[in-house]
Amino acid sequence: MRGSGKSALIIVENQPYATDTRVKAESAALKEAGWRVHVICPDVTEKARRERSALYRTYDLDGIRVHSYRMGFAGYGLYGYVREYVLSMFHIARLSLRLFRTDGFDVIHLCNPPDTLFMIGIVFKLFGRKVIFDHHDLFPEMILTRHRGLVRRVLYHSALALEFLTFRTADAVLSTNHSYRRIAMVRGRVKTDDIFVVRNGPRSDEIVPVPADPGLKKGFASMACYAGIMGPEDGVLELMQVIRHIVLRLRRTDVLFCLLGDGAARNEALDLARAWHIESCIDMPGMVLDRPLFCRYLSTADIMLAPEMANPHNNRSTFIKIAEYMAIGKPIVAYDLVETRYTAGDAAVYVQSGDTEAYAAAIVALLDDPVRRAAMGSGGVERIKAKFRWEHQKGELLNAYGHVLHKGSERRPPARPQGTGRS
Repeated sequence: MRGSGKSALIIVENQPYATDTRVKAESAALKEAGWRVHVICPDVTEKARRERSALYRTYDLDGIRVHSYRMGFAGYGLYGYVREYVLSMFHIARLSLRLFRTDGFDVIHLCNPPDTLFMIGIVFKLFGRKVIFDHHDLFPEMILTRHRGLVRRVLYHSALALEFLTFRTADAVLSTNHSYRRIAMVRGRVKTDDIFVVRNGPRSDEIVPVPADPGLKKGFASMACYAGIMGPEDGVLELMQVIRHIVLRLRRTDVLFCLLGDGAARNEALDLARAWHIESCIDMPGMVLDRPLFCRYLSTADIMLAPEMANPHNNRSTFIKIAEYMAIGKPIVAYDLVETRYTAGDAAVYVQSGDTEAYAAAIVALLDDPVRRAAMGSGGVERIKAKFRWEHQKGELLNAYGHVLHKGSERRPPARPQGTGRS
């Protein structure tokens, strides 16, 4: 569906545009199809927090107009998340209203978490704008991983209500996999014609292998790398236990563990490294916004790490880091989750969730087997090219936009073919 001068506003709350591979790919696909694209997102970089830069900043990046607001990641605890979401909603509402008055937009594209953005969507629906819900995460299940007791029960049922209202507000839903599609159908009561499965997948021109940079290994013989958001459900703190076992119990001090990213768990992970005296084997440079540098880190690593453990959220989620690891041609050590296994196939070694000693053993075994690493890496590249590159996904994104523009009108877009299996 070509934009024909149409304009879209994409809102993402939990990370900057520059590091959100999915949103960047969606924005580029819309721009190529003739849409004008605006993105509202937080600026959570250490530089912004340290220098106390302007509260709002607008800039162009690859032809996309980005409107950012300065924000820090929430710490642990209910207060931290409530504070983050309330402040974010204020900034997003202010920026979207300003943009509506000055430039206008035809479609508002809401990316969760949190599932509170529907309130902004409802406002613009009153003015005839279409709403697309891009279902990035299972917000109710995230609540289950972060809280306990009565608070968890209250917040979980509240999150289910917010999720339902988000589904009902949307004119179309983008599901990242078929597990999410089923949730949209069952919990959201969304019609199947209004759901479009758009999987996470790296663009072929953005995440590519490059020559290794030996300097990034800091003199270590081997390097294991994690890249992604460091939230409570992402397994980073559990990964620290794995690293501790490798360094202190297995006495493998020849491995550098490079953990790229930022989030609520990063500072605690740093504290654990210092408390256990393993910080010399860990490099945590923070969020790497420079894409060529990001690709050098991944290309230099010998293996990649996916420490997300089994829980109601992770069991049904597709993590974009898995596809990025495979696109670079690196083998993966992961806990055995349904959607992770579906994406990675034979490009990963799978360990029973929660078995940190087995995870550590899998890392060491793979580091000591270069032939197997090479075979797994090349197999992952071929699997990505065949099925999971963004180029295989963007058609459904454009179908969704065409669908919402024609929804409720007499003109209908051509019927899309019905899939016969998992996309």
